[in-house]
Amino acid sequence: MSTFTPARRGPGALARALAVAVAAVVVLTGCGGNASDSDSAEAKPGAAAAGFPVSIKHGHGTTTIKQKPKRVVAVSWMSLDVVAALGTVPVGVDKQWGGDKQGYTPWFRGTVEKLGGPLPETLNYGDAGEIDFEQILSLEPDLIVGLYSGISDVDYKRLSEIAPTLPYLKKPWDGGTWQEMTRTIGAALGETEKAESLVTDVQGQLASVASDHPEFKDTTFTYGVALTPGSTDLGLYVDYDARVRLLTEMGFKNTPSMKAIASTVKGTNWYGGISLEKLDSIEADIFVGWANGPDEVPYTLKDPLFTRWKPIAGKHYAFVQDPAMGMATSGPSVLSIPWAIERYVPMLVDAVSGKGNTGADK
Repeated sequence: MSTFTPARRGPGALARALAVAVAAVVVLTGCGGNASDSDSAEAKPGAAAAGFPVSIKHGHGTTTIKQKPKRVVAVSWMSLDVVAALGTVPVGVDKQWGGDKQGYTPWFRGTVEKLGGPLPETLNYGDAGEIDFEQILSLEPDLIVGLYSGISDVDYKRLSEIAPTLPYLKKPWDGGTWQEMTRTIGAALGETEKAESLVTDVQGQLASVASDHPEFKDTTFTYGVALTPGSTDLGLYVDYDARVRLLTEMGFKNTPSMKAIASTVKGTNWYGGISLEKLDSIEADIFVGWANGPDEVPYTLKDPLFTRWKPIAGKHYAFVQDPAMGMATSGPSVLSIPWAIERYVPMLVDAVSGKGNTGADK
């Protein structure tokens, strides 16, 4: 059975996994005619689009896009944001965790409305996460993009029969940094210069956050997930997770204490766990956490083992409760980062200053 499970890496997935048990290299090549990979020229960031065909290497091989795509299906997270930011309204997208009743995030909906295009059709999945290939076929795409996904060999072959498909770049559920994703999709759409401009702009916004808040510089942090009834371990995200990367781009420093936990992470997991009784071994100035509902933060802040941990005892914490904020910071993109900054920064200021921020109404 072919399954995709688009929500596989949602913040709640970590909590569920812990209840049961306790960056990518991008190669873009532009080629003409039937040129092989060996004689393809590498597409350099910032260079003008080399034209089509364009070949892009990824975890399942190489995909060649013969002409500029006009009908794009974007599966999973972030890819749809990049496609829209580059000026193309996708014809099909996944319903986004943290989105509105129709499944669209505010930053994606707003961008589509500015482009004047209709909102895309949302994709269907079976109970076990099976891809609805017939639906995708009916959308008549000329490109399928799912950089932040776990598209299997079987799914990739079937999707490629429908249209050129870009799955994850190196390993499942690791699409690279948001910068790499933007540049890769920019090459696929023939919008290399525009992609580089977007990257430069958003990097500038993040750099401004760091310069405007010198108190963030080298402040150590660890990013985890709120506790749930019965929790005996705290789930913590490792350094290559997108949530962690985003904080480092604002000037924060991932605590060196996470290295021991990261060394135990196997396969494609993006998190580790530590017993609440051993939390003192994690030295961090602040704790940033994600909560899967309004009841989890109060529960977490009443746990006697958790609250004696230094960053919590000193009220150096911030929790992300709002689903849209959770999505924006868990799957950062050139669209979601600007939307999130104005909401995220005040929460982080509270954490650094020892005011504590539960994320209520944020």
